[in-house]
Amino acid sequence: MKAIYEKGLVEYKKAVKKNPQDANAYFNMSKAFDGLNEGRKAILAARKAQQIWEEKKDSENSITVRKRLRELYKNYDLNPQECDIPR
Repeated sequence: MKAIYEKGLVEYKKAVKKNPQDANAYFNMSKAFDGLNEGRKAILAARKAQQIWEEKKDSENSITVRKRLRELYKNYDLNPQECDIPR
């Protein structure tokens, strides 16, 4: 499975490079990072998807990603502040 997640990450990163507003690519990237047990990266990718969907006022996908974020925080025993990007 590791190889599948790694291959997926390569493709999702290409998609994001081509279109930085591709929330689906970020969301899928989050799933791949989770599959590789990279919790913080999974959370950051999900947050980016959430940001894009909220900017686009896509409430259905915003709800989905919020649910996913709750699961990620719980699974990795993290809170949102622990995953903030340093400024």
